[in-house]
Amino acid sequence: MTNQNTQQSHFNNQCLIHVSTKMQRVLCNTSEPCVGYFHLPFLADKIGRKPVLLALAVPHIISFLAFAFAKNINWYYFGRFLGGVSLSSVYIVLPMYVAEISEDSYRGMLLVSYSTFASFGDLFPYIMGPYVSIMWFNLTLVVFPLMFFVLFFLLAPESPYFYVGKNDHKAEKSLELLRSGKVGFYSVKEEVKEIKCEINKNKKGDILNTLKKKYVIKGFLVALCLSSAQQLSGLGAILAYTEIIFSTAGTNVSADVASIIVGVVLFLASFVGPLVVDRMGRKFLLLCSSSGIIVSETTLGIYFYLQDNTDVNLDGISWLPILCLVVYVVTFNIGFGPLPYTITSEILPSNVKFLLATVTGFTGWLMSFIVTKFFNDLNEALGRGGTFWLFSGFCVFAFFFIIFVVPETKGRSFQEIQGLLDK
Repeated sequence: MTNQNTQQSHFNNQCLIHVSTKMQRVLCNTSEPCVGYFHLPFLADKIGRKPVLLALAVPHIISFLAFAFAKNINWYYFGRFLGGVSLSSVYIVLPMYVAEISEDSYRGMLLVSYSTFASFGDLFPYIMGPYVSIMWFNLTLVVFPLMFFVLFFLLAPESPYFYVGKNDHKAEKSLELLRSGKVGFYSVKEEVKEIKCEINKNKKGDILNTLKKKYVIKGFLVALCLSSAQQLSGLGAILAYTEIIFSTAGTNVSADVASIIVGVVLFLASFVGPLVVDRMGRKFLLLCSSSGIIVSETTLGIYFYLQDNTDVNLDGISWLPILCLVVYVVTFNIGFGPLPYTITSEILPSNVKFLLATVTGFTGWLMSFIVTKFFNDLNEALGRGGTFWLFSGFCVFAFFFIIFVVPETKGRSFQEIQGLLDK
């Protein structure tokens, strides 16, 4: 092998190591740039939700191609930047689009089902990443945004909310396509009138006047707190500790296999939310989720406290950290994972939806950055046990916030939800 080929092989091996070690932190999305929040989501109100979502697929495609044919580390910086811009904006625009095209009766199921696809998107690289070259790894992954671009362009309609007030005929055509299987006394024109009524209600006065209304302030507070609680529950810490938890339990499971196990558990757990969210309600799942996280992190904190500060022999319960990890992953993925995005897309009024959702999303990503950035500092200051107790404490606060402040949006129209928040 020539010296050049040897250097290229070494570079590829280093990249594979980087990919496999980073996989555990993919779910946190903490390394993605947040610049997409500041301008791209606002275009959804100007040119439409569908064109923006199609446009956001392009930098994602380019990022994977940059990774596949990278010649030096700068290509990876470039790809991460593009991928971050795309992903951070998609997390704002996509839930809003799904909420607007869905019927009230199954809106929750469609919104929460994104976690199933996201979990598969996490699991697939976990399984494939350590075993293929960096080029084929990324060339395989680029197929998914390409498929999205083609299928979404051909099959998906524009949101009727975008057309109402601009072109009611196109709004009716969009609804006819979306409600083509609906039977009974349904009327497209009546739904257009309802959408128009909701939009006109929130367009009285300028945006500043809208932001002063009680239901807007309360809805924004709910969205902001849920988005922050999602990250302050310690997701970054749990994923960062995956390998340590497995090794603490006395297993010889490698980091790659541990990541696959976590990915499989996340994927299987993601099917629970869509099946029950429109039956049991959003608050029920959030309360179950926060309870599971509190129990798992409190127990994990006790285990690490005893391990670090006492001479108690824990060999007999070395399996406990893995059980806590599984409980955390399952309960997070049925509630705290998908539902903050779901509820945010339901409770914010149309004329300030993208503005407030952008602020909410940025706040959540900021909390994620803080948790990841200062995780080691917290361990040094509070100990491993104290750090997990701190995250558990945030979830205790979230538990009571959900009970007393968060509204139940199951089966309610946007107007009904705003009326509930205005009380």
